[in-house]
Amino acid sequence: MTETRVTYLKNELTEKGFCHIPNRNKTDLKEIISQLGNVINETDVIANSESKSLVTSDKYLDFHTDNHLAKYILWHCRKQAEKGGQSMLCDAEKVYAQLTEDEKLALSKIHVYEHKMYPENRNSNPIVREVEGQRRFYYSFWLAREKYRELPVFKKWRDLIQNATHVKLRLKENDILVIDNHRIFHGRTEIIGERNLKRFWINPDFLPTKTLYSQT
Repeated sequence: MTETRVTYLKNELTEKGFCHIPNRNKTDLKEIISQLGNVINETDVIANSESKSLVTSDKYLDFHTDNHLAKYILWHCRKQAEKGGQSMLCDAEKVYAQLTEDEKLALSKIHVYEHKMYPENRNSNPIVREVEGQRRFYYSFWLAREKYRELPVFKKWRDLIQNATHVKLRLKENDILVIDNHRIFHGRTEIIGERNLKRFWINPDFLPTKTLYSQT
């Protein structure tokens, strides 16, 4: 991977929170991953109408973040669906900027459940917190307790996310999409036909001691 491509990747992630890289082979994929950090999870995201898991379902998937230990999420498209399957991206920073200071404080006190895939996982994470001067967002509507969903600030937060200007990308075969999982909420439109992506969770500074279970 040339220095120019590395700079482009890092600049896109810093400025926009995501980077779309068309038509890359497996060698390119390995080089891109090596620039981002340690792979802590690999998942075959294959659409299945019978799947009970949201990840591998062919249904519409609402905006959310993945496990907080994944700083970056990378998808490599191996086969795109006949119809649908658009990746949807929402910049949490732009949504957050629309809240009042009181609402920002209230949001920081709302915790969302996290699946304990690794010993280092917490039981829950606040929707927004600061770590070393950087904001980190963690959000999934369906993982929030009912009592939180009824709060005015949570309802406003969800409405702002749903009504924000979203980036929609329909990945082609061999395309790569990388997002900052601590900033960009992602989802997808309904999938019609076969769709096969390889998903990588990446952390530049950390490797879990072990995996408690695999999310598929």
